[in-house]
Amino acid sequence: MVDKFINIFEGLKRAHGCTYINSVPKNGVKLKTKSFVKREIVTRQHFEDHLNGIEPTLGIIPINEEDLCKWGCIDIDSYAGFDHKKLLNKIHTLELPLVVCRSKSGGAHIFLFIKEYVEVKIVRDKLNQIKAILGFGNAEVFPKQIELKSEEDTGNFLNLPYFQGNKTTRYAFKIDGTAANLEEFYSLYECYSVKPKDVANIQIKRVESEFKDGPPCIEILATSKIATNRNLALFHFATFAKKKWKNWKEKISWFHKDYMVGELDQHEIDTIKNQHTKQDWGFLCKEEPMCSYCDKDLCRQRKYGIGNAATFPGLSDLQEIQLEEPYYYLNVDGKRLKLPNAKYLKQQSLFEEACIAGIGLYPPSMKLKDWKILVNQLLSTREVITPPTGTTKKDQLTNHLEEFCTNRGSSSVEKEDIKNGSVYTKNGKHYFLFDSFYYGFLQRRRWDVKFQETSQMLKEECGCTTDRITVGKNRPTVTITNSFEKPPDDYKPKELKPKESF
Repeated sequence: MVDKFINIFEGLKRAHGCTYINSVPKNGVKLKTKSFVKREIVTRQHFEDHLNGIEPTLGIIPINEEDLCKWGCIDIDSYAGFDHKKLLNKIHTLELPLVVCRSKSGGAHIFLFIKEYVEVKIVRDKLNQIKAILGFGNAEVFPKQIELKSEEDTGNFLNLPYFQGNKTTRYAFKIDGTAANLEEFYSLYECYSVKPKDVANIQIKRVESEFKDGPPCIEILATSKIATNRNLALFHFATFAKKKWKNWKEKISWFHKDYMVGELDQHEIDTIKNQHTKQDWGFLCKEEPMCSYCDKDLCRQRKYGIGNAATFPGLSDLQEIQLEEPYYYLNVDGKRLKLPNAKYLKQQSLFEEACIAGIGLYPPSMKLKDWKILVNQLLSTREVITPPTGTTKKDQLTNHLEEFCTNRGSSSVEKEDIKNGSVYTKNGKHYFLFDSFYYGFLQRRRWDVKFQETSQMLKEECGCTTDRITVGKNRPTVTITNSFEKPPDDYKPKELKPKESF
């Protein structure tokens, strides 16, 4: 049972997600959780603990080390009585090979499973098409990036279903809308998983209409009556109508009459016509209901779509790598971008340079106030990532301190030898001159932190103290730390077996 689960949800092996749940599930209320990425090889034990309900719940990063994946997901965040049955019926009507699972907070995870690994871009492109036709254009798609920039880059994880196994609230749905146990989930996987070559060929069923050469959102909205934000929808349609028809004003009245619930005031309709008479307007792609059905890539291909108009790329999932000077990873329309420091978020010009060099994109500029709003939104939801062990200044200083104390200290060192740069050890403590450590040891190893700052780091980060001790006729100030055990000369490290990974 576990092996099947591991095989289905394979992904990045060098890291995984951990989530602790801090609240009880309530309808319409987002669960309070604590989530983070752990840089640790994913093992069989992690999967077993997840299925047995042992926290933290397991999150897998779907993109692997070769920038391939064998599953993708549309993540629908909804906390207020989401209608899973309605979603299932729509997927069934469109004949899409998808498996729907209830998420931890009551929304939906729509999975596309592939029998073998395939290029990430193919999966993302298809899922972006699918989420638009389903009416969830704003939903997140996993994998969130088409490549990982380095071994330090961990991408983004998705919490897996079936936490607590068959006792879970994160179950898959059978075709009748009832919960599937784990064995039935495996049957759903066998039924709906596709071969790698078939992913790009999954057909998106569209109704033949006179809107097929315009924005896909209009085409989809026209399949049912528009009930919300009708004035915005009509304005959006007017932009398309003016591009396509000479009698575009008549088409506006026709679209209003045949495709909307209820009637707008004639004054509103006339205002929209007058606005488009005076000038050409752009599409309202970021407004509802259009954004829920947005398929930007397809829209660009259509005769009366957005074309090659410069649009600002979608920015999401800011990750901060927590070093002394943090650097960042950011998804830019699914492409992974590394930002060396915070200046690349503060200054739009530096961000543009990073895009040109990193992903081959020169994004259009936006107003400064809009840029600040966007950056603040990204920062408010950023994910803080702990860097690999040994890469922080604290880790480096600790390692240097241990090397210094063990190499320059021995049982033969007397207290008087401190003044010559040696380390004196007594009663589980090392005693040494900071000057000897900084100038005689650290600087030879290209340590670039200043004298006073290093002294402070020893106190704050390494737990060192200072005191005056008697050395001959003098009382110098020495730095004191707990002793490090020096391995004997004939010490041989124990040969460890490698951790079992999936």
